[in-house]
Amino acid sequence: MKLKFYILLSLYFIVSCSLYVDDEQPDIFFEYTDFDILELGGTYSDMIITADGHFIFLADYNNNRILKINTGNTMNVVGEITLGSHPGALDLNSDGSVIAVALEGESKVTILDVSGFEIINSFSISLMNVNDLAFVNDTTLVISSKTDPSCISLNLNSTAETSQSVLNGELAMDREHDILYVATSASIKKYNWDGVRFSQDSNISDPYGFSGDVHHFVYCNSNNTVFACISSIEEGISVRHVYSYNGADMTFAGKYLIKSPGLAVAVSMDGQRVFTAPTDADEMGVFVIEFDQETKLESNYYLSAGNLTDRGLILDPQSQFLYILVNIPGDDDSFEPYNDYSFDLQRIKL
Repeated sequence: MKLKFYILLSLYFIVSCSLYVDDEQPDIFFEYTDFDILELGGTYSDMIITADGHFIFLADYNNNRILKINTGNTMNVVGEITLGSHPGALDLNSDGSVIAVALEGESKVTILDVSGFEIINSFSISLMNVNDLAFVNDTTLVISSKTDPSCISLNLNSTAETSQSVLNGELAMDREHDILYVATSASIKKYNWDGVRFSQDSNISDPYGFSGDVHHFVYCNSNNTVFACISSIEEGISVRHVYSYNGADMTFAGKYLIKSPGLAVAVSMDGQRVFTAPTDADEMGVFVIEFDQETKLESNYYLSAGNLTDRGLILDPQSQFLYILVNIPGDDDSFEPYNDYSFDLQRIKL
């Protein structure tokens, strides 16, 4: 009788286990999105996109070249120009007809024609270790350095160079109102252009509270706001946000929590969507995070194909695609110094 009981009990457990179905679904906190990868290789220092979103231009710092990328159905390289030592920052003029390229390794600025994709002029300048540049208007550039104490302006028609009382840093220009914003290592400063010289505005942002290294700095015209990706160069200070400031009076506009320093930031044309690339990886990988500008809260995550880089994030003007520069782990060739950190271009559909 006891044996029969144990047999029946065993059969009950076997049947019970075979009928059990675990229908619980895992919690998914991001949406998988199709993306494309254009294999390029190289170390890229800056990227820009045309107003129609049809072309992207990349500054390949280690290989001394500028690439022109067609963003059609299948991304492809449609042009390449070798132009000098270590091309750094890029900027388009107001109508998108020419690109200015800062050559860090030669103390030189080169001007490219966009449609024909050819060099149309080149200017030697007094600054060493050129860091950033911006069109003040279609005939004038403002240029900063990593090591020189102040910026210069360069007239592209007369070739005249003028020393400006503008501290060096990352540059963002409001061309409509002739205002230059500069992200220095300590704070954001604002300068007004009178046609010849910049004068410092009375409005200055509050200090960061630490000595900073600025990775990316952009101006959003629609809401008159600047966004800064900053890390601390001081030990023991952890930066966990991307910072934003009101362009009118430089008051604090808000922080976007990403739990690590930001490497790059992009803002939609209407100013409502803010995308940022954090330094640190999540357990799943490295994500680009989208924020709602009004609430400063996360709204979407986009999984990248690899590690990210400074200035390596742009949004197409129609806010349909996100373009990021990614370094896929294990893709580097450490035996060839110019191929270290071989970044590719990833496109994510929003």
